[in-house]
Amino acid sequence: MDILKLRSFVMVARLGHLTRAADRLSLTQPAVTAHIKAIEQEIGIALFDRSPGKITLTRSGEVLLGEAEHVLSVFEGFARKARQIKGEVTGSMLIATIDDADFIKLGGLLYGLRAALPLLQIKTRLVLADDVVSGVKSGLFDAGFYIGAVDHPDFAVQPLRSIAYCSVGPAAYGEQLAQAGWRAVAELPWIAGPERSHVSRLLRLLFAQQGVLPNEAVECDQLPSMLDLVRSGLGMGLVREDLALVAAEKGEVAIWPHGRIESNLSFIYRVAEEHDPAIVGMLSVLRDHWQIEGQGADPG
Repeated sequence: MDILKLRSFVMVARLGHLTRAADRLSLTQPAVTAHIKAIEQEIGIALFDRSPGKITLTRSGEVLLGEAEHVLSVFEGFARKARQIKGEVTGSMLIATIDDADFIKLGGLLYGLRAALPLLQIKTRLVLADDVVSGVKSGLFDAGFYIGAVDHPDFAVQPLRSIAYCSVGPAAYGEQLAQAGWRAVAELPWIAGPERSHVSRLLRLLFAQQGVLPNEAVECDQLPSMLDLVRSGLGMGLVREDLALVAAEKGEVAIWPHGRIESNLSFIYRVAEEHDPAIVGMLSVLRDHWQIEGQGADPG
């Protein structure tokens, strides 16, 4: 049952006439009739007594009319408040981003924000993961995407998706990786991310769990290009699993089957700002864009 059908029920009940109700709703009379029948079939109750040229509420319809009017009132109040927020939210918001724009669905989010909050100026900054946390905490950023666990009372965390990374080497390493253990793989040349990046943190955690450290031969801050660097033969790298599997299927890289680590992609902001209209509007767009239903942000 949707709002449009309820609106048809209430209008017919108020006017006592299908055609006049249809005119008021800018609908056709058959459409309004179909709405009434759909409600009656869904709830299994007749709402109207019908006779030639006349339509009146049944006793059940009279009882349910008040409930329907209440639902419509709440919905219309919500819509008015949303329009009010949309028209009043001004200023600017700086969002910290990580990884590649497609993975975090940045384009769609910015498009949605622009449509929903037209007076709010949105800016983004591509930074390292640990700088997202420090920047949001200090107020440099209003919010940001983050890969990893966040456990801090000042932060609210909106989980977005799980994420896994694989240890990937050039295709020429294939036979070697198939037989290699942790120590042997750690001694191979590795392409590391910058110190404060999620790639660096996850790589060291992966090997620290086995009591060894990877041979970080090269450090590169072009994290979205990690797969390309591995393809070139430069060395091993920690690559998002979805990208690694496609490249391995094409024979471009070799995956070491033991070097897999999981994490989470989240959107974080300060708990103190959770009632700010810009944050409320932004989170609404974010959850709609990521199709997150019935799930609020968790405190850090």
